[in-house]
Amino acid sequence: MKEQEKIINNENWFIVEILLKCEPINKNENQEMRRVSIWGNHHLIKADSASEAFDKANKLGKREEFKFTNHYKIEMEWIFIGIGELLPIYEDIEDGAEIMWTDYGMISNKNAMKKPYKKGELLELIKTKKASL
Repeated sequence: MKEQEKIINNENWFIVEILLKCEPINKNENQEMRRVSIWGNHHLIKADSASEAFDKANKLGKREEFKFTNHYKIEMEWIFIGIGELLPIYEDIEDGAEIMWTDYGMISNKNAMKKPYKKGELLELIKTKKASL
């Protein structure tokens, strides 16, 4: 993405929700019902198609992963788990700006892992939404 690129052709911009979960590094991977914190961060993506927007969003999501030590001295990590929404936009906004977020609260890891869409599912949703306009 180019720095501070203005939207000129609005049909080439999308809002994507990047889903991240936060949990201790030393977790029991086999415990699907463990509680995790999940956030959906919304970003602007410039792309020639919804498919390209999805791919760019995945790269961005992977770059948002990081580890830290919380105030209880527990080693934690934010993990990219996928894309929750992919929507075309029609307003004048700058490339890469995070414009919204969602705090899904503490939910089970099993439910967190149900949040992301697969690429084909999102592309089909966009087709369905366009067809209904």
